[in-house]
Amino acid sequence: MTRSLTLFCAFLLLITSCSTSKKTGAPISYDPPGSTNTKTKPIDLQKKGTFTLDGISVNNEYDGARMNGFEKLSDSLYRINIHPENAPINMSPWYSFKIRSATPREIYLHMKYRDGKHRYYPDWSNDGVHWEPLDSGRYTVHDNDSTILKLKLDDKYRWVSAQELWTFKDNEKWVGQVAGQSFVTQEAIGESREGKELNALKIALNPKQPLLVVISRQHPPEVTGYLAMMAFVEELVSSNDLAKQFREKFSVIVLPMLNPDGVDNGHWRHNTGGVDLNRDWKYYNQPEIDQFQKYMHQVVKTNKLDVVLGLDFHSTHEDLLYTFNNETFPDEKGVVKAWIKRLREEFPTERITEEDGGAQSPVSKNWFLNEFKAEAVTYEVGDDTPREFVRAKGEASARILMELLLEKYAGHH
Repeated sequence: MTRSLTLFCAFLLLITSCSTSKKTGAPISYDPPGSTNTKTKPIDLQKKGTFTLDGISVNNEYDGARMNGFEKLSDSLYRINIHPENAPINMSPWYSFKIRSATPREIYLHMKYRDGKHRYYPDWSNDGVHWEPLDSGRYTVHDNDSTILKLKLDDKYRWVSAQELWTFKDNEKWVGQVAGQSFVTQEAIGESREGKELNALKIALNPKQPLLVVISRQHPPEVTGYLAMMAFVEELVSSNDLAKQFREKFSVIVLPMLNPDGVDNGHWRHNTGGVDLNRDWKYYNQPEIDQFQKYMHQVVKTNKLDVVLGLDFHSTHEDLLYTFNNETFPDEKGVVKAWIKRLREEFPTERITEEDGGAQSPVSKNWFLNEFKAEAVTYEVGDDTPREFVRAKGEASARILMELLLEKYAGHH
């Protein structure tokens, strides 16, 4: 090992001893300049292939991958370059790649972000399906714009990813499973910019019923929010008495993956139009949002439905619910404040934060209010929230909400 690398590694060990937490500091602003200009912008496509140096191969030829170059820095130090689809962009640098070595060895891998700051703690997988966090002693954030990993490699590919992979194909499989029930209908409402079907689930949809609307995955890396959405919906379609009673009185529409192109292309934030979809709910410049809003208006008008609540599942640095203040949507008119109170009682040792998300920005929450006079919540889940709790809270969220909506609208008919 060269003297410079020895000193460099000693520096790494010093940093690592002080930064074993999965948390990486305070959230960075979500809205860079120009985020509400939702007219289509050019994006940079990553070059796909297998990149090999010194018998070490790195591959990004799979859905959800993001890796923009591989280079050697010194004897045991290599660099992976991670670039966004375009910039300026929210600081959510997604990365995902496979790596192996022709001969067993240990290397340092420097992940360098362009136009971004570190956010996601790396996950590690032997098959791209089953994941676990990389050991904290093998992970260091360096100057906040890069990450350094210490990896043991052999001739079998290992996956390194910002979060678990849940691609368009995975979503289609899940949608098909949910749609296998007699009271659920799968319906293609349109196509993404790249031609992927946008599939909605209509659950127990009957005319003149109160309607609950659930959407997710506008932002590709936000996997924990997607997992919470799945748990939530699975509780709605379960066979227990509460769910059956709820489906007799309420209709539900679910659009589980609004940005399939961004998911499969490994984007940090945007669709293939280079736009943050959750800033397009006033302008409808992007096909994904435009088709969904037209579909919703058509279904509501045709079936004479009353939209009572919209839920949009996301991920951020903590478990957080963005709501309306009492002036914008009076507490007694809706169920959200009671829902949050009951959630906190259900999980007394967990922190469940609520914040006024405002009502002016062109996001989905405000679209539900403006278009349907409906209560709405942006349901955020922490990046590093334990997956067991993500599911438990998702299920409890559905159960408590069904109870409250049934109480609120008992006399609707």
